[in-house]
Amino acid sequence: MTDYYQILGISKTATPEEIKKAYRKKAMACHPDRNPDNPDAEKEFKKVSEAYEVLGDENKRQIYDQYGEEGLKGAGGAGGPGFSSMEEALRTFMGAFGGGGGGSIFDSFFGGGFDEGSHHHPRQGASRKISLTVTFEEAARGCEKEALISRYISCNTCHGQGTCSSNGIQTCSACQGSGQVHQSRGFFSMMSTCHQCQGSGQMITDPCNTCHGVGKEKKKEKVKIKVPAGIDDNMRLKMSGLGDSGENNGPPGDLYVFIHVKPDDTFERDGDDVIVELPINFCEAALGCKKEVPTPLGQAYLLKIAEGTQTGKILKVRGKGITNVHGQGTGDLLVIVRVETPVNLSSKQKELLEEFQELQTDKNYPKSSSFLDKIKVFFSRK
Repeated sequence: MTDYYQILGISKTATPEEIKKAYRKKAMACHPDRNPDNPDAEKEFKKVSEAYEVLGDENKRQIYDQYGEEGLKGAGGAGGPGFSSMEEALRTFMGAFGGGGGGSIFDSFFGGGFDEGSHHHPRQGASRKISLTVTFEEAARGCEKEALISRYISCNTCHGQGTCSSNGIQTCSACQGSGQVHQSRGFFSMMSTCHQCQGSGQMITDPCNTCHGVGKEKKKEKVKIKVPAGIDDNMRLKMSGLGDSGENNGPPGDLYVFIHVKPDDTFERDGDDVIVELPINFCEAALGCKKEVPTPLGQAYLLKIAEGTQTGKILKVRGKGITNVHGQGTGDLLVIVRVETPVNLSSKQKELLEEFQELQTDKNYPKSSSFLDKIKVFFSRK
């Protein structure tokens, strides 16, 4: 797992100000234009920029701290393979030097952020993330759940155009519709996003009354989530197409469902195996018996307990565990026998136990006899 805190040289309790300060220092030190003879400078610059992109955003930082890089993949974060282009890293770099109301100190030079390509290209919408809690039995059996999600969809009024007027969209005069302007200042030379149209190449002069020119509106909807049998705690489900709508006819993002399985009072899971404790009394352990034990799917299994079974004995019931979520077989049920010592004895019971005690021999307790022999040998050496 990539450690973003280590990359920036900060602790996990660092404040937002400390995070930004650490990033500024490292980014300026490893900027490729300041290290023309270092072939690894661009790679290092991308790495520290990716770290700041995550830790500098409160929501992304919370997801990273809780779920790591996997969580960021499902939440629109940097995560995973890192920035794919230098322009993405530069966009983060510029944002880190932003000031109070006046914006970035570089905005006056470059007119805003940077983009890796034209805003006219189709782009996938942002993905969404939710958490879903299921019981132990629901995780073992599989189930279907319903959840309420919020996401941005194409505006129904203007059909994503941002305006309902035929003349409501005009070509941007600053960039002539390209969405980018070329600037060169100091050791920077690059294409920057047009500050007038924010890179869209167009200006909306008559915005839609519903979405106010954005082209999207927030919608709440209920979705059915099929939870497969055998899913485990902290696993993630991907529901394609249930994220935000895309840009310029791009595909929608995805919905990532993070599963939390409630602890169970009876069962404990170990991979696909399930552990259950079975209490039996002194007589059942000594004479042997048959006992019904529960299984993860709510069925009962009749288990034979051999005479002389000791407490802590583990009996394996093959194929009665949990079905592997990837279809790779089924685990076992591991039954741990716990022999209970009788309490609240009546006078008659005590009398019978005393009689039984008088009839006992070392053959009835081979382990105890062996242990006592070892103790005698130990003390004879003193």
